[in-house]
Amino acid sequence: MELELRHLRVVCRLADSGSVSKAAAALGVSQPSLTAQLHRIEDAIGGPLFERGPQGVAPTPLGKHVLGRARSMLADMDELVGSSRRYTAGPGPLRIGSVRTVMFGAWLSRLEELLPDRELSTQVDTSFAVLTELLAAGVVDVVMLGRCDDAHAPPCPPGIVERTMVYPEPFAIALPANHRLASSTEIRLEQLAEDTWICPPAGKEDGDLAALRDSCEAVGFTPRFRYSNLDSSEIEQLIGEGRGVSPCAPTVRRIPSAVIRPLVGRPLLWRRALRWRPEAITETDVNRIHQAFVDTYRSTLAETAALHGWWAEQPGAHPTIHDPED
Repeated sequence: MELELRHLRVVCRLADSGSVSKAAAALGVSQPSLTAQLHRIEDAIGGPLFERGPQGVAPTPLGKHVLGRARSMLADMDELVGSSRRYTAGPGPLRIGSVRTVMFGAWLSRLEELLPDRELSTQVDTSFAVLTELLAAGVVDVVMLGRCDDAHAPPCPPGIVERTMVYPEPFAIALPANHRLASSTEIRLEQLAEDTWICPPAGKEDGDLAALRDSCEAVGFTPRFRYSNLDSSEIEQLIGEGRGVSPCAPTVRRIPSAVIRPLVGRPLLWRRALRWRPEAITETDVNRIHQAFVDTYRSTLAETAALHGWWAEQPGAHPTIHDPED
């Protein structure tokens, strides 16, 4: 088998996700199909690219070598395609990256309405650090991200611009319905000192774990983390089964067998933002993407806020939404 660029993208997706099942879902193929394809790629290269373990997959020394070359080759190819657009009659596809969110489908629909003349291609990932790397490498043109505070979040690479759309976005806490604090109207972070914390889905590279740990240690305890490398649906299942607590955005949907409660003093804050490469997208299109997101955010918030009986009495738990500047 001759290696093609699509095979290199498979290798990079596996490395970025750290899981065959998650990579298969992102690529839109079955897990057995992706496993078989990986075996063919490894046969063509001449050795194993990943080690399999209970926590997922990790690159071997050969895998790290191939990944370094693959990312460089893919970035060069994407740059070639992007730079060639100036010689064509019209703009090419607008390549959008996004963190996983319940708003993604509705946001994409609004984007298509506001950008009717642009073909949109999308790439979704749990980690905004991964998306920022793709942006810096020229694989995508713009990313929608959610991130923790500046002290813990990976910074913007050189040449990348960031714009805030929602900040501050106070995080609440998702608790099992039979939790000892489930009947409280609001919760102090220190009251959760003895609880098990379910790790945020993005992982340590995004800085979320470090930010959460620092917030907890500021009120006197170190959180006990379990169940890493999960997606949102798996986290919700574990909360509903009484296995732990987890921070959650105000846009979170109803979680079966769980309740959402605000935190006193807003100790956990998030920022929703856009990052983009100025040479790849116009300011007008950035404004349209921004507007589509905040419109979607408001409509989603209106639906989810109705699920929280405490929402109207807790203005401090409400996020601040920033529209594009004229």
